[in-house]
Amino acid sequence: MRANEFITESPETELAELLPNLKKHDYFTIDRVISKISDKYKISGKKLHNLFLGKYKQTPDEWIKRKHGVTRGLDVNESMGEDEKIEHINEFIRWCVKILNIETPLPKITLSKDTEEAQTNHHTGSHHTDDNHIWIYIANRNLVDILRTVMHELVHLKQSQLGMIKPGDSYPGSPIEMLADMVAGKYIKVWGKKHPEIFE
Repeated sequence: MRANEFITESPETELAELLPNLKKHDYFTIDRVISKISDKYKISGKKLHNLFLGKYKQTPDEWIKRKHGVTRGLDVNESMGEDEKIEHINEFIRWCVKILNIETPLPKITLSKDTEEAQTNHHTGSHHTDDNHIWIYIANRNLVDILRTVMHELVHLKQSQLGMIKPGDSYPGSPIEMLADMVAGKYIKVWGKKHPEIFE
């Protein structure tokens, strides 16, 4: 066999081969694949991301969307009809996960237009520790408000991971609620400076 007949495996090539075969192409699914391949090649997820970017000139998320026409999103219960907004929320969640250093397993996040749920329970977002699920209400809301709720609930997830939340702690004005509001307000301003389009 001639030398040029050998096939040299590379982590970025393996990632490109696996991406089109995934059942879902949301951030969390892609991140799990990146982690698995990174472990196999004994490199960091960031290193694999950079190798992929260097070879394909796009991030894995961008590559699978543009090259294969895959529409990614979160676990959405209803038909949104607002692809651009959903993609922005998706991007914001990826950023929040990094900023807050969210630990795995990452949560299931549902974007919902269930007005009855919002009105009955008097909320626009919730975090359920028992099944690691975050619910976000998005109907008739400005993007900036939706993103603020996303960050607020992810802060609660981080608080839970750090053991900061005890039964009965989540009442209006409680320390954990005030902290989530403060962190969400801070980072919405940071995100908004780079993405003024969120202020609809």
